[in-house]
Amino acid sequence: MIAVALILAALPSTPAGIEPLKAEAGRACTLDGARCIGVTGEGDTAQPMLRAAADLPAAASEETYSSETYAPWPGLIRTPDGPLAGIEVQVRSMYSGGGGSASTLRLYRLDAAGDAQGDPVLTVPLKGALMIRACFSEADMKQRAGACHDEYEFAGELTAERAASGWPVLHYVTTATAFPRGVSRSEDSLEQSPLTEADLVVTRDPKCSFERRFVFDPASALYRPDAPLPDCSDYTAP
Repeated sequence: MIAVALILAALPSTPAGIEPLKAEAGRACTLDGARCIGVTGEGDTAQPMLRAAADLPAAASEETYSSETYAPWPGLIRTPDGPLAGIEVQVRSMYSGGGGSASTLRLYRLDAAGDAQGDPVLTVPLKGALMIRACFSEADMKQRAGACHDEYEFAGELTAERAASGWPVLHYVTTATAFPRGVSRSEDSLEQSPLTEADLVVTRDPKCSFERRFVFDPASALYRPDAPLPDCSDYTAP
């Protein structure tokens, strides 16, 4: 059997960016299928691990605990101290007349054995989709112009570029939208002015549609943003 340390050393050099991995039986594998990322642990202890494909059972790469699902992130990032790998944590909630889901990326440094080292170096929301019931009577339907659900969508994208330090700079771009215009999870829409046909449009939320640049900080062993991230829990906490 090839030693895992040699497997890591044998990973081909790639240009700046995130090396895409392909989904394979619940795992995320290199394009040649030789090495795969799986998930070990559960809850806050869930972490990625990189193994030769033959040494990583498919059942070990994706687990579900209550409303949370853990799956390997389909990307690999090179650093001077070894690769970064991640897991996506997805949470689902169901409630009367609606429901939602959201996923968060936890990005970890891997050691020579292919296991995560310590806490995540980066944690950011990736996706959010929520539908919340807004009508409970015919009068509500009239006030809402027939739009009886509030809908919230969030999408985050991470890219990487090479930096002089050797640690890639990570760029994070998000888009958040809401329907109908003017709705908010912190306010009761039935206490606001009645909606019109002109309000039945998807609108971009400027607060939660933003860009950040993350740079690795060796002192804290964390990626730090160039500005604080806003509270977007309306979109990312079902």
